[in-house]
Amino acid sequence: MRSFNFVLFKQNNDMKILIKTLTFFSLLFSLNTGFAQKIEIVVVGSSHSNPEGYDDFNVIISKLKAFKPDMVFGEYLSASDYKTLPAGNWAYDAFKIGRDFIARQHPDSSKNPEKKIRQANKSLAKFAYLHKLRMDLALDYMQIGDRGNAEYQLFVIENYMKKGFAEQEMAYYKRHFNSPDSLKKARLYRVDSEYSRIYFPLIYALGQNEIYPMDCQKYDGPWSQAWSSARKRIAELTKKANQDSTSAERKLMAEIDRYSTITDQDKKNMSPSSYTNMASKRYEALIDAWNFYGGTYFFEYPLFPVQEIKAMYAQWALRNENMCENVLKQAKDKKAKRIVIGVGAGHRKTMEDILSRDPDVKLVSYAEL
Repeated sequence: MRSFNFVLFKQNNDMKILIKTLTFFSLLFSLNTGFAQKIEIVVVGSSHSNPEGYDDFNVIISKLKAFKPDMVFGEYLSASDYKTLPAGNWAYDAFKIGRDFIARQHPDSSKNPEKKIRQANKSLAKFAYLHKLRMDLALDYMQIGDRGNAEYQLFVIENYMKKGFAEQEMAYYKRHFNSPDSLKKARLYRVDSEYSRIYFPLIYALGQNEIYPMDCQKYDGPWSQAWSSARKRIAELTKKANQDSTSAERKLMAEIDRYSTITDQDKKNMSPSSYTNMASKRYEALIDAWNFYGGTYFFEYPLFPVQEIKAMYAQWALRNENMCENVLKQAKDKKAKRIVIGVGAGHRKTMEDILSRDPDVKLVSYAEL
């Protein structure tokens, strides 16, 4: 009897140890799975000009909405980065047009606009039809230098809210913004931008209240110098090519032109969707050639201005590295699971290459959505 009890005790004890062991490894597995959770990122190569009929924008929005992003990023500067820009920087000058317009319409600045922005977003999240508050929110975003979110609020006003304005709200709108044409002229309501066509409607459909900034303009000066030097060299080559049809310069420029041209085979392979085409391998090569006077393909060609083009690539890489850094910092801070990056099509491949180096990132091609 004693022997039987001992065996039974040993079996029970072994079972307890086994259960504890399995529980430990189950917990360990769940923790590892949690740490292994990757941020899924779709980098959408976008056109900066999107006239009516350029693509079926509703299809694009539906695809991106089904992806269920937690955050949508645009090629905008943060308010803090905007404040560091010197006059003459293109991003500074582009937004200054709108800020000057608003200053003429609404010369009185807000006190503590950052606090007002936080409070307004909380109130609008509870009830979206506080029209005067939304207009004030757009003004406060303008004041702090947040172009992306100022434009987003103005887009929401123009497309979803203004039709419901009461008489006093319409008077308030006219006093501060004058008219849609005035906003267009001030480049605060850009109807054909990728934001008005795709990313702002996407954010609104998702029930989100902001677009996240990611741009970097630290290297605009050196980039402009590198681009100017390369353009000058290409202009010299073009002049010599035009002067002598048998020259080496003519052969080089003809080859660059051939390499940079959409072929009949390209046209056969193309999708009816421009945005699907911009996600293709072939488009990567073409836009690289268009942006860099032929690009890396010609580095071994005699007469090609290799050093000048390499200088362009160096500044381009720095900007893209910083944009990716801006994206990942914000995404990780907010513990985002899925994000959409809307960016000029020339940036897509470079940003994907940079982002893919992060072990916490899983890239998803727009073409696969």
